[in-house]
Amino acid sequence: MAFKNYLWDEAWELNVSRGKVRGAFHVIKFGENLDVDGSMETIWDGGGLYTYLTTAAVVTVTSTDGDDAAAGTGARTVTVEGLDSNYNQVSETLTVGGSAGSVEFFRVFRAFVASSGSSGTNEGTISIASGSTTLAQIGTVGSPTSTGLGQTFMSIYTVPAGYTGFIYQWNMSTAKSDGDIFLVKRGHNDNGAWRTQDVMHTNQNSIERNYKFPLKIEEKSDIEVRALSIANNMKCSATFCILLVQNETE
Repeated sequence: MAFKNYLWDEAWELNVSRGKVRGAFHVIKFGENLDVDGSMETIWDGGGLYTYLTTAAVVTVTSTDGDDAAAGTGARTVTVEGLDSNYNQVSETLTVGGSAGSVEFFRVFRAFVASSGSSGTNEGTISIASGSTTLAQIGTVGSPTSTGLGQTFMSIYTVPAGYTGFIYQWNMSTAKSDGDIFLVKRGHNDNGAWRTQDVMHTNQNSIERNYKFPLKIEEKSDIEVRALSIANNMKCSATFCILLVQNETE
């Protein structure tokens, strides 16, 4: 009798991760903000409230460390992921410190080191920007000797055109101070208005939400996690898991 692998046959979520489910994929968005104060801030590397582009534009990749460069010991190239002006998924790999790319981004929600020299990662803080607007950062940890993280930490996402998102789970943790954490959404047809989807209150701990009925996020909607603290310098991290299902066409 032929052997049947029940794990592979029955774990639908695993097959989504393997790219074996037609019309569906998932994204795990994780981020941190190491200095949240008494006003609302987005949970991302750059600190403060995130600024979205209003028109699509090309981006540049720069670093605070000269060893992050085309022939350097640190990060040499960085891949940027996001959406174009039609909310379709796009990506581009750019040289650190090189000229602007050719792909126009309307949203940027992830970047990572694609190639490096002997250090194996970024040696300084890498910024992905359009003009004076920083859209993503790849940071470092440790002092006085720092280690690059190799990837953005952004609790930010925009649902691509032709898909509907379903948030099954999100979690957060805080340190150094208590905080109020908000999952917020701005729909494409909401006239620029943000709407809170859920809230958590922390006592310097971690909390997780698992939804029996997932939160539905329409195509072209922006999603992010925001926080504020009763005292300055709160550390906050947040992660949400979203399933993207292709919309049915008539």
